[in-house]
This record gives sequence, C-alpha cells and structure tokens, in this order.
Amino acid sequence: MVRTKAVPCDFVLVASGNLEVLKDMHIALRSRIRGYGYEIFMKDTMKDTAENRKKLAQFVAQEIKNDGRIPHFTKEAVAEIIKEAQRRAGKKDSLTLRLRDLGGLVRAAGDVAVEEKASEVTTEHILEAKKQSRTLEQQIADRYISQRKEYSVFSNEGAKIGCINGLAVIGNSSGIVLPIAAEAAPSQSKEEGKIIAAGKLGDIAKEAVQNVGAIIKKSIGKDISNYDIHIQFVQSYDGVEGDSASVSMATAIISAIENIPIDQTLALTGSLSVRGTVLPIGGATYKIEAAAESGMKKVLIPSSNLNDVLIEKKYVDQIEIIPVDTLTDVLEHALVGPKKDEFIKDLKENRLDKIKDILPNANDIIPSHPSKN
Repeated sequence: MVRTKAVPCDFVLVASGNLEVLKDMHIALRSRIRGYGYEIFMKDTMKDTAENRKKLAQFVAQEIKNDGRIPHFTKEAVAEIIKEAQRRAGKKDSLTLRLRDLGGLVRAAGDVAVEEKASEVTTEHILEAKKQSRTLEQQIADRYISQRKEYSVFSNEGAKIGCINGLAVIGNSSGIVLPIAAEAAPSQSKEEGKIIAAGKLGDIAKEAVQNVGAIIKKSIGKDISNYDIHIQFVQSYDGVEGDSASVSMATAIISAIENIPIDQTLALTGSLSVRGTVLPIGGATYKIEAAAESGMKKVLIPSSNLNDVLIEKKYVDQIEIIPVDTLTDVLEHALVGPKKDEFIKDLKENRLDKIKDILPNANDIIPSHPSKN
C-alpha cells in the first residue's frame, strides 16, 4: 500500500495528539514513528509544590502578555487560578497540566474585567468567568439536572424502596445525578436467577453489574439466585461506563430484596470490591457539586477520595460529605425505616461471626463497633 523513499532533511518533526485519534492514523506512518522509539505518553497532572505553583503563576502572566489587552491579575486572583488547577487535577496533591483549558479561563476572566472596565482581574471575575464559559458538557449537565428536576426523574426528599441517587461525570468536569432503580422478582428459571440491567452499559459497567450478585451474597449472607433482579439506569441516554455505580447498584438491590427504603435526600458514588470494600473513584468534586445542585442534603464518597475534594465555597454549607469504607457503612447511612436497625444489627453480627471463625479469640481484639474497623 505504501512505498517510501529516503528524503534528506535537517529538522525533527514533533507532533501531538489524543489517544482516541491513534486508531485513525495510517498504520504504516504509526509503525515508522513507533519504530524509531520516540512515542511519549504525556502526563496531565504535576505535583502540587511551591515551585510548580510559581510556574502556574508565570503561566498566568504569559497568557496576559500574549493576549495583550486584558489587565493584570491580583495575587488573590492568581491563587484562585491555582485552586482551579487543583480542582481540575481531580486528585490530591496535584495540579492540572491541561494548560489550554486553564488559559481559556484566564482569558475569559480578563474579558469579564475588561467589560466592567476594571483595572485588575479579581477573584470575583474568575468566578463569573467560570459561570459564563462553561463547556458544552457542563451546559448539557446543567440541562439534564434542570429537566430531571422538572419531570421528577429523581427525588431529593422522602424515602423509596429500590431507588437511589447515584452520581456520574459527563466529559472531564461535569457531574450529574444518575438515578438507579432496582426491582426483585421471583426467578423465572429453575436453575438460577439473573441480574438484568436496562440502559446503555459499557463493558466495565456490565462486569460491575455481574459482580454485584457475589458482593451481596458475601455481604448480607443472602443468595439472590432465587430472584430475577432488574436494574434500570434511568434516562442514561449517553450510556454508563466504569464501575463507580457499583455501590449504588448494590444498595438499590439490597433495598429491593429486604424491602427497606432508601433516603432520597442522599446521593452516593463509589466502586465496590468483591469483598465489600468501597474503592476510590474519579471526579469526586464534580459529583458532589452535582448532588448539591440537585438539592441533595448528603453525599457518600469513598474515604480514600476525601482529600481529593475541592468543592466551591457556595456548596460547603449546602451538603454534608460522609466518607465510607465498606458496604455496611453505606447501608447504615442510606437505609431508613423501622426495619433498618435490625437489618444492620444482623449484618454486623454476621460479619463478626465470620471473623470469629478465623480468630477464635476475636472478642478480645474486636471493638464493640466492628463496622468502623
């Protein structure tokens, strides 16, 4: 297909692109780039150090100079840009290296200041720029939240059996509430029950659905093979990928099986291991802010994500952030109603009995609240 010929040259070509476009590159061209051994995968974050913060401050100054028409930033405004770099990194002790996006925020804040005829760009200008220069994904997320409120797709008050407010991220920085509904019906098969998920699910999400059955059996000691479990990701038009909804799914299913309502003022996110441990997820900050925007009062997140949270000041008093470590912790916070206390008690005793089987003298070392350890 391709015939090549040596051509003398006195330059080196440096090109950049996104991972998703590599599949469209001609295989012969890709082979030659790879063949020289100079493919480099670039980092999108850097360590949050004093030196790197100074570099970001220098970047802000460069953007101002390159634009040529926006005023200088106050010290507080530069600090706000650095804080936004922390938020966009999405993990603790890191700063984003997506400088094109950050430069857009610098210029947008400058435009706001120019429009107001201000002599300097302040923190207020940056906050206003963040409102005005929202990405398409963020605008879509805002519309989703507005429509779902209007049509009561999810509830932020009361309690319901089998219904839970999960959380997801659209794009890189837009959180949405992802309502999940579960229904348990007698199995149609004589051999075993099935978990049937409705919605556009990706491969990882499908695997997470299949793992939930094993997790529930291990955690609550109940075999769900006698049930057909139906799970619906309500209005998930863009699909669901990843396993960060597995905690939500497990909670909804347990609620449906045990006939115990779930607190609708609560939203949650987290991946679930087959041992019932809540694992970290991405986009914790944006998911929490989406929960607050949707009127939720509490949000459960993995304890390991707690240091990653950098929500806007306006949300701090709107929502309570509760870290959780295990599925038992989640159920203790999410379930409500007269049946809850007995169920949680049995759940803890069941787990304590399992530990005693392994450690005969467990009473000497296990505290009175095993769920905390």
